[in-house]
Amino acid sequence: MQLPDFTHFAPFQQLRKTMGARRTGHFELFDPHKHLTGQERSQLDQQGRRLRLDQLRALADGTWAYKNTRLAVYRAEDPHYHLAQCPQLSQWGRNQQVWVSTRRTGKLPLAGQDQPLSICPDCLQFLGYKGFDLKRNRKIAYSKKLLSLFSREEFYIVYPLYPVQGIESLPLHSAEPNRS
Repeated sequence: MQLPDFTHFAPFQQLRKTMGARRTGHFELFDPHKHLTGQERSQLDQQGRRLRLDQLRALADGTWAYKNTRLAVYRAEDPHYHLAQCPQLSQWGRNQQVWVSTRRTGKLPLAGQDQPLSICPDCLQFLGYKGFDLKRNRKIAYSKKLLSLFSREEFYIVYPLYPVQGIESLPLHSAEPNRS
């Protein structure tokens, strides 16, 4: 059975013209359960958002995501923010309320305030980020310098913020970092 070619079907041509589509092509339907809305994207960058840890996706590369976007995870009572599924977070309960943000630069937002949090060294160790390793004597000086100069903006170049397509999710607290 051969299907008809609808590329020259007048009603479809008119519909495409009405929609403003110049040509046929691939598009992805928007699913608000899988993709961030514009409002969510803005909120995550500007104010941050409070979620339970079990609402986040633990990605196979060792990072965290909410829907289709990587993010920083933090709590008001901690001095560090987390970009990976490090051992510190494995001590938190699945129902733990956390703050999340996609802000690339500057202080992270927390309930209308900006918090001067620093990156968790265990997260960088867990990911092996740029050769970071505080456990090997020959790398300690390098790792301390990397820690002091750490930039979320550079991190999101190595681990793109959006979209996180094609990276499978793992059950919480069971991920192994992908060091390839």
